[in-house]
Amino acid sequence: MRRPLVLGALLFAVLVIGTFWYSVVEGFGFEDGLFMAVISLTTVGYGEVQPLDASGRAFTIAYLLVGVGVLFYVVTVEVETVIVGGVADAFGLRRNRGKVRRMNDHVIICGFGRVGREVVEMLAMRGVPHVVVDIDVAATSSISGKHVATVVGDATQEVTLREAGIDRARTLIAAADSDVQNTYIVLTARALNPRLVIVARAGSDSAERRLKAAGANSVVSPYQIGGRRMALAAVQPALVQFVDRITTVEGDGGNILGEVVVESGARGLDGRDLEAVNVEAPRIHILGMEREGEGFTVGPSGDVRLRVGDRLFVYGDPVDIAAIGGRTVA
Repeated sequence: MRRPLVLGALLFAVLVIGTFWYSVVEGFGFEDGLFMAVISLTTVGYGEVQPLDASGRAFTIAYLLVGVGVLFYVVTVEVETVIVGGVADAFGLRRNRGKVRRMNDHVIICGFGRVGREVVEMLAMRGVPHVVVDIDVAATSSISGKHVATVVGDATQEVTLREAGIDRARTLIAAADSDVQNTYIVLTARALNPRLVIVARAGSDSAERRLKAAGANSVVSPYQIGGRRMALAAVQPALVQFVDRITTVEGDGGNILGEVVVESGARGLDGRDLEAVNVEAPRIHILGMEREGEGFTVGPSGDVRLRVGDRLFVYGDPVDIAAIGGRTVA
């Protein structure tokens, strides 16, 4: 934004200098002085308004050399900015749309504020394909990466969510700063894709109830989580550091917390007991499991026989986790 102003001020200064010289020094008057300065700058060639003396001709020679150079420089820079910038924007827009069309089973993040940035960083760290939706062009222009695409627009509008591939997405995260906006996002997303898993940010207890009523599967309060974390850090700081370590890919040599869904089939885990799984994958730590109708179990025993639909919560290398046979949830 500053460069056009600077160039405009430079060109205006050259015009003022020329007008002053011809009006005051040469005595042409303001109107004729301005006319002489303009036709000299633009090289129109109408001729001198009045005859010039030696000093006037010397000034005109210098004025033409400097002024015409400045004018052409300003015009060249502005044309380059408009044409090259327009082409770059169009190319970037087409490239982003192509990336979105190629995505399936991806995550849509609505809102690229403080919460949205953390979400994007974590998804990128895990290699999860995702689309960032935000109405701020400047914010989305800073996003880049192999697994990410961007859509500029209002996430409460159907056309914007369709452009983000909501019909093919697996999860939508409503991370806007406004509870009202997040509620509209959830309502619109649920109407467009009833099977979609929706996670929403809430700033208050009342907003949490509204978001769940609107169709959110899970509602997260950053303030509540932040308060709990601060309290835990005050009394058990080492535990907070440990949790941070195991929940980030870079924190422990690439190991992650993962979720594995038990499926049937040749490579499935259905019918196998946990002890056998531990023997086959000794570097994988099974921390817990969830079974429909029974809830969560922390540290399940080795004689538990797995069924289709069970969910295992494990810790280890992503490659080892993917190799144990179930469907890995990134």
